[in-house]
Amino acid sequence: MPFVVGFPDGYEIIAVVIIYMLVGKTNYILHLHIHRPFSSDRVVNLFLDCCMGAVTGMTASNWRIQHLYGHHRGNDAFRGDVSWEVEMYSPWRALSYCFRTIWPTFWKPYAEAFRKGVLRNTTQPISYRWAFAEQTLLLSLVAIYVVINPSIALFYAIPMYIVTYLISRYVDYLNHYACDETSPNTFEHANNSLSRSFNRLCNNFGYHTAHHLRSSAHWTELPHIHNQISDKIPDRCKKSFSWSFMLFPYHMFLSRFGKM
Repeated sequence: MPFVVGFPDGYEIIAVVIIYMLVGKTNYILHLHIHRPFSSDRVVNLFLDCCMGAVTGMTASNWRIQHLYGHHRGNDAFRGDVSWEVEMYSPWRALSYCFRTIWPTFWKPYAEAFRKGVLRNTTQPISYRWAFAEQTLLLSLVAIYVVINPSIALFYAIPMYIVTYLISRYVDYLNHYACDETSPNTFEHANNSLSRSFNRLCNNFGYHTAHHLRSSAHWTELPHIHNQISDKIPDRCKKSFSWSFMLFPYHMFLSRFGKM
């Protein structure tokens, strides 16, 4: 939108904040879409993939490679070695996790799409050739942004994409810090945010153990699934606070008193 109509005079900061909030919400919606496509029509789903990828900078193909067919299948190579960061919560470990995993989360799925798509034309579980094309289209779009309006591209669009990745990585950190993701007990693999406000705003994403056990379940079903398994989840994996990145200072405060 800013590339077409610009920002309203005198309200630039307010507009940016509102847009950033909507982009963050779109990224949660994209996460839902890759687990449970919104349509049975392939063309419609492809259109939604491209639209939400252009808005967030995290393409549907990236989500599918590093999250759906990576993280949810026990392959976290796309975030690198983060054993120190996830051992326990601390503000420095959290920030280290966020900034160290942003780049691998972007380039490793792109490299895998090139190897499997361009070099081998692997089509299962997804078309990796299309995955490479989709992520290349995003980079091309960014290049077009820079040509059309360098200042908005460099000081709005690209930072917005980086912030989206940063927030995604922080929420991922909160989901799994101090958890044993290799344990045979699957109920120890994830933390859960029981904050009503967070779950209301973010499509029940806080019920993360339920999401891992039934990743294709509709988001409205997650509270019910969580209630069915809640007694099996260790108390240390059930948190009362919101996962929102905006509450990072509050999380720092909690960590000082061992309440994270």
